[in-house]
Amino acid sequence: MDKQSLADWVHHLGDRDLPLLQGTPVLLSVVEANSRMSMRAVGRLVQRDPGLALKLIRVANGVPHRHFRTEVVSLDEAVMMIGTDGLKRVIRETDKLPDILSAQAQSHYRYLAGRVAYAAILAETWAENRHDMIPSEVGLAALLYDLGELIWTIHDERRMSRYMELVLDGQVLPHEAEYVALDVSLETVGHALAERWQLPAMVRECMCPANARHARAMGVMLASNLARDAMAAWDHPGVGGNLEQAARYLDCSSGELADYINGATEHFNTHVDLYGLDPVPLLDEDRVKAYREEGAKPPEPVFCLMPRSDRFEQARRQLASHSLQDSDQVLDVLLKGLHEGLGLNRAVFARLSDIGDTLSAERMEGTDHEPAFNRFELNLAGGHLIAVMMKRPSAFWLNPSNCDEVWPRVPHSMRTLIGVREFFAHSVFVGDQPYGLIYADRRSEACALDRRALKGFKALVELASAHLESLRRTGQGF
Repeated sequence: MDKQSLADWVHHLGDRDLPLLQGTPVLLSVVEANSRMSMRAVGRLVQRDPGLALKLIRVANGVPHRHFRTEVVSLDEAVMMIGTDGLKRVIRETDKLPDILSAQAQSHYRYLAGRVAYAAILAETWAENRHDMIPSEVGLAALLYDLGELIWTIHDERRMSRYMELVLDGQVLPHEAEYVALDVSLETVGHALAERWQLPAMVRECMCPANARHARAMGVMLASNLARDAMAAWDHPGVGGNLEQAARYLDCSSGELADYINGATEHFNTHVDLYGLDPVPLLDEDRVKAYREEGAKPPEPVFCLMPRSDRFEQARRQLASHSLQDSDQVLDVLLKGLHEGLGLNRAVFARLSDIGDTLSAERMEGTDHEPAFNRFELNLAGGHLIAVMMKRPSAFWLNPSNCDEVWPRVPHSMRTLIGVREFFAHSVFVGDQPYGLIYADRRSEACALDRRALKGFKALVELASAHLESLRRTGQGF
């Protein structure tokens, strides 16, 4: 998705609201009946419905703040700001789901609403366990993390039906389903809308994959992944890896993790009928242990991403023109060209630290639902393959013909992280100075790399390096 296409979509969708679930007015009627209900309790009820939550937080942040010197960052604060009368007015004025969508699209939306509500409960539970200063801020970020999916469901029923068919099958990762069914990045659209609407900073920050390096954002991303597993009754290909990451994140045992998850599950199930879903089953310690021992079991790909020559040529022309304004634009065009143009599932730019000892992921494409991968970081000590590559501009293709010889020279942390034995890597120099590394793969060895892809990979990286050098020489945006 290029910059102009994104701007067009944001303009088109910018005035849309998410609808209210059909049962929300009844659920919230308890507020009027109980005038002594705490703002926290009211906020937790609002959190059940992402449409109501989104509308409420936007309304609250649009009110001239008399008591808040900063933005309203949680639903508790939003309710406090506009009051119960304001809440009732929002409920009354917002469209209801049955009034705007077909029966099938309603089902898809209710599923998504249930999934994000579960993620919000789980993320907030974890934040409380980690003694976060504002757990409800984390909960709101998790609730709106998949804003792009929610908004697109009410915008394009036909294409979202195909997308949901792929995602619910469990064998296709969401961003790969987007590539095939939508030809649009839901994460990018969601983030752009969050920026336009000036949603709380935590919401916007969590929508950037590179922020997985921050603990609060990592919790939101992990909770979102586990919510997908929960909606599949824990019968989902990635559940073992997600539970292992959650246990490490919380620094807890399998039994403690089961308790945290079950607490969130029981809370969610009290209003599961709101979404028309079956109750989420509980997890016991033995089952969590078994899943963790199995580890991540990525699904065998249903398809491999096809290269798109028009997208490749578009990226090539932009990079060759030396017309991009800054290094961020250059890297964005490069990574989109690798992902959308060459069909490389994952493409990452890792920047070299100021003292030259570490590479850390800064920008990425195709990894939106892989928070652990987005923490890509390599120490350059030890003379391993990547350390050697960073001594001069060079490209490398790890493939079946050289893997046995070279694999031991790939850093151990990288081997564990990437999960494949075939990838492209290219050190990036600006002038004679090392700047970073471009890494790309096809996520599964069932989708092999080839010489044509290597040629395109090298061509785009070399053009990007030259563009960065021209920006450095002119002192513009570098």
